[in-house]
Amino acid sequence: MSENYDISKIRNIGFAAHIDAGKTTTTERILFYTGRIHKIGEVDEGTATTDWMIQEKERGITITSAAVTTYWKGYRINIIDTPGHVDFTIEVERSLRVLDGLIVIFSAVEGVEPQSETVWHQADKYKVPRIAFINKLDRIGANPFRVIEQMKSRLTIKPVLIQYPIGIENDFVGVIDLIEKKAYIWDIDEIGQNYRIENIEFNEEQMKFYEDMIFNLSEIDEKIIEEYEKTLFVNPQIIKNALRKAVLELKLVPVVIGAAFRNKGIQLLLDAIIDYLPSPIDLPPIEGIDPITNEKIIRYPSQNEPFCGLVFKVQVDPESLQELFYSRVYSGVIKVNQKILNVNTNQEQRATRIYLMHSNRKNAINLARAGEIIAIVGLKNTLTGHTLSDIQKPIKLEGLEYPQPVVSIAIEPKSSKDLERLEEVLKFLLDEDPSLRLKKDSETGQMVLSGMGELHLEIIIDRINRNFGIPVRAGKPQVTYRETVLNEVEIISEEEKEIGGNKHFGKVKIRIIPRERGSGNNYKILVNLNDELIKAIESGINEAFGYGPIAGYPVVDVEIIIEDVFLNQWTTPLGLRLAVVKGIKEGFKKANGILLEPVVEVEIITPPEFVGNITSDLSSRGAHLKSIEQYSEFLQKVIAIIPLRKIFGYATQLRSITQGRASFWMKISHFEPVEEGVIIL
Repeated sequence: MSENYDISKIRNIGFAAHIDAGKTTTTERILFYTGRIHKIGEVDEGTATTDWMIQEKERGITITSAAVTTYWKGYRINIIDTPGHVDFTIEVERSLRVLDGLIVIFSAVEGVEPQSETVWHQADKYKVPRIAFINKLDRIGANPFRVIEQMKSRLTIKPVLIQYPIGIENDFVGVIDLIEKKAYIWDIDEIGQNYRIENIEFNEEQMKFYEDMIFNLSEIDEKIIEEYEKTLFVNPQIIKNALRKAVLELKLVPVVIGAAFRNKGIQLLLDAIIDYLPSPIDLPPIEGIDPITNEKIIRYPSQNEPFCGLVFKVQVDPESLQELFYSRVYSGVIKVNQKILNVNTNQEQRATRIYLMHSNRKNAINLARAGEIIAIVGLKNTLTGHTLSDIQKPIKLEGLEYPQPVVSIAIEPKSSKDLERLEEVLKFLLDEDPSLRLKKDSETGQMVLSGMGELHLEIIIDRINRNFGIPVRAGKPQVTYRETVLNEVEIISEEEKEIGGNKHFGKVKIRIIPRERGSGNNYKILVNLNDELIKAIESGINEAFGYGPIAGYPVVDVEIIIEDVFLNQWTTPLGLRLAVVKGIKEGFKKANGILLEPVVEVEIITPPEFVGNITSDLSSRGAHLKSIEQYSEFLQKVIAIIPLRKIFGYATQLRSITQGRASFWMKISHFEPVEEGVIIL
């Protein structure tokens, strides 16, 4: 616990992968072998520790990231198990923001799958050091060497295999540690707690992989190749030191192998975590800005520095509606009942409780130090991405970016008496999940909930019904469109309003310019103004971006330039904000606005005999067939591009035309103009 504090022996790590690659199963074994739990739970039985939500137990998938803490050989390992389904990518994104290291799990059968690639690139964005674990070597069709080649070609990295399989598929019994030149064999008991270690001599193929490892590491430490040429073997500690350095510098990725479900290889994965992934002090100090002067500030991961932390997740208790604020402590110390500052809202807060989390179970602690991942109770008006800091020495850290939703549903309570409670619960759910959006029609009162996909919204509706006990009706899923403009326009906007006897005036000159598709929005203010007026203008611009003139959808790929501001004695921040909103909305109408719809890339894995059925069905839906590839010895992959609205409910149709033997995955590819004749609801 916190009393045994040695920051160099902390590992803040996460598991991430495509759905069904074995993340939660691997986490469960780690908790068992480290003594954190005394019975192995299974995903398929709904007994896994980190899949605690009823929806996770029923579906056998991870929906929300869960935090657990365990210990191995004197090291403290804080683990975050993340979802593998694309609809819950926000959970992976916010976890990566606060992790120091990542284990990406690949199936030895399916290899590098689409979500694996997505997660890898997300980790690139945050410069997270990582290792790879090739799982499921006991499965028919397992081929770890093919996965290694896929990692090279699809992820453009240098994977270094540091273990070699003993047997494959049903004959898989253990691994050869290429660094130590030892065989680890799990044939003593079924739960894999005990194993044999034998000294071995490499055969020709094992020697080839050993030499590949040596040559890759010689780029990190030239002495390695010199020692190898003398004795054809390098001291294991020298190899481990060089490999650790390469991982921290993001130059190489160690690859370990095993079969989590069969309880083989997990202890060596734990060794790799402490050997190669960083502690908080192995990484650069966190950077932020002074919220008053905007000057850059650095905080080192030390308990002697001023306190600084980042809220990366908010979780709501369905019964009490109490909020838990998951936070990473980057510097200093936070104690129970200590006053801290929410830098984003400039509000003083008090941490009334601090917990170490074990999935959904809380372990109360009195304080937390730099490098720890905790949950805090007692904060107000605090959201994901907010910075918490010492009151006297504030620092604002970079927040989090959230994806825009692509699917919407209308939602209403079955009984009008539940309306107020539903609105309260939706507010909490929006705090908990920043990828959700809620829009309420001011005239009809209809509420429209938007999210990242059908499954995402299905889970939210189910939680409202069962976890929060509010019966609701939900409409059919609809596409969440975007709006943009085609022409450049210039407009002068003036607004004058009297509120409470005070006159508010604003007058601005605005230029609206279309940007390249997919480049996002941008704005420039070309006038020197005080901070209060600048913030008012920025608020007006952001408000206008959120509600397009055609159908009220968000506006994208537009640049707003505030070319001039006409000041007089009645100019106020409110007047300016109103003038900006009015002017941009008028400008959008004149700039030839159009609707854009989300287009998805669909990947379908299927036995060859169903390819004809699949391509015929996709063609009838108006899809563009991108490619048909050999996926493995017994499977093919069909890739197509199709508007999202044309593929709602596709899972049911795919089961029907493939006898339930195919699977599919999709991701947003881009947005394109809606075809003429399409009815927008």
